[in-house]
Amino acid sequence: MVFVSPGFILAQLFTEASGIIDRATRTNIVIDTIDARGLYTPDVMGDIANPPGGLTSRAAGIKSLYRTTAQAAQSEILDELAAGTGGTYFHNRNDLDVGLRQAVAAPAVSYVLGFSPQNLKLNGAYHTLKVTLIGKQKYSVQARRGYFAPRKAQDPVETAKQEIQEAIFSQDEIGDLPVDLQTQFFKPDPSQAKLSVLAHLDLKSVRFRKAEGRNLNDITLATAIFDENGNLVTGGEKIVEMRLLDGTRERLERSGINVKSSFDVKPGSYLVRLVVRDAEGEQMAAKNGAVVIPN
Repeated sequence: MVFVSPGFILAQLFTEASGIIDRATRTNIVIDTIDARGLYTPDVMGDIANPPGGLTSRAAGIKSLYRTTAQAAQSEILDELAAGTGGTYFHNRNDLDVGLRQAVAAPAVSYVLGFSPQNLKLNGAYHTLKVTLIGKQKYSVQARRGYFAPRKAQDPVETAKQEIQEAIFSQDEIGDLPVDLQTQFFKPDPSQAKLSVLAHLDLKSVRFRKAEGRNLNDITLATAIFDENGNLVTGGEKIVEMRLLDGTRERLERSGINVKSSFDVKPGSYLVRLVVRDAEGEQMAAKNGAVVIPN
């Protein structure tokens, strides 16, 4: 029999949960969790339909350890996901209707705090965090309890590609950057169509890096066209390299920029997915659009 430590399994679960929290916080997603077990006590002996009979005392002890560890992990993971994203964790209560109402209610006040760790070792170790209020205000603080250090240095280019790819195949809209999406089409013949996707980006909230008298940023616009069954039909990516003088930046902040992408498709119903990401601020936007091209 191969014995894998429950602690090792639990550490893997928390590593995965930490990655989910990272992606959720980058896209402003709040996760509210509800423990549907209600008022709960640990189940040491297992379900009556699956009694532990026929096992040696050592095997029964190991099985019991796994069971209680798994039950505790369910609660701890739910708690961690909520705390790490600013959500609520509803547990140890049977009035689940109250929990559902709390989950859909927006918080009265929330803040986004961040910090940059110094001399971080790339060893995957867990680092605890603690956020407290100065003084004796009668407030409670809900914040992320810790994070896992990366095991290797992240390549900004690869990170950007991964984030864009994940956003393309998601259905959620992201609003870090103000983007408008419009579609147009024309049919050169009955069996073919030219579909144009027009993106308008407002630059007022886009961050620039100043170097040699110019304002620098690269804006990536990725477009994907899906059919009515959710299958990817076509897509493309454009990168707008911005090297703007101050006067040009001021003018474009008033007008915004327009980017057009065109695709050859057949008549039919399509979902258009537009993802925009800037390199300097690492902010993203994702928009959905629909278009029907008649036969």
